[in-house]
Amino acid sequence: MALSPLQKKQVDFQLQQHIHDSYKIDITLSEGHILKDFTVAKNVLRPEKMAAVYLARYLFFNNGLYKNKVVVDMGCGSGIQGIVASLYGAKKTIFTDISPDAVENCKLNVEHYKLNEASEVVKGDLFQNVNNKADLIIFNHPFFSDDPIPESPISKAMLDSGDLFQRFLRECKNRLNGGGIIITVYFDVAGDTNNPSIQGVKNGYIVTERFNLKVSTGLQKGHILIHELTLK
Repeated sequence: MALSPLQKKQVDFQLQQHIHDSYKIDITLSEGHILKDFTVAKNVLRPEKMAAVYLARYLFFNNGLYKNKVVVDMGCGSGIQGIVASLYGAKKTIFTDISPDAVENCKLNVEHYKLNEASEVVKGDLFQNVNNKADLIIFNHPFFSDDPIPESPISKAMLDSGDLFQRFLRECKNRLNGGGIIITVYFDVAGDTNNPSIQGVKNGYIVTERFNLKVSTGLQKGHILIHELTLK
């Protein structure tokens, strides 16, 4: 499915803004709770400027979702979601991404926050190298409906024609422990193809909207939504 002019403009804008060298940044979750010296590597999305930061804060304030439980941070990128889960109560966190740059970035952050004993970082396509079932699966998936751009590795984190998210929803059914949940974040400008509120229902999940905020700062201006998906 081709992007609309508005969507193409947004994707082109994001791609330009994510051309950067490796850097460290302090990311505020709440007053007095800051991820100090968080590393964002080259060819990895800037979480502090994207929907990712709202998801990280949501996880911080809702640590009952994963307290003493097994978490998978799918498509982990820099690792911000799993880092929050590991720091604030998860029993074990598995980070996975298909991007070698993201995997190495995540390893740096796991090491920095001294989370090695309760964490595992693997490279793979979705659950390819994930050996554990999970109580919580977090996926900040690609939002926009188009094929990734071959010459832009980071575009895989933004663009999915629909196959990736559909495969994810199918595979999760055999990867969740009883009573397990999926948490996703979404940017409404991206349309319906990868929208969890639509695709989750089509794949047999109960979908509950937990967060909806119109954002006017950062790289994604519009409604940011967080959904909880559970099996019927």
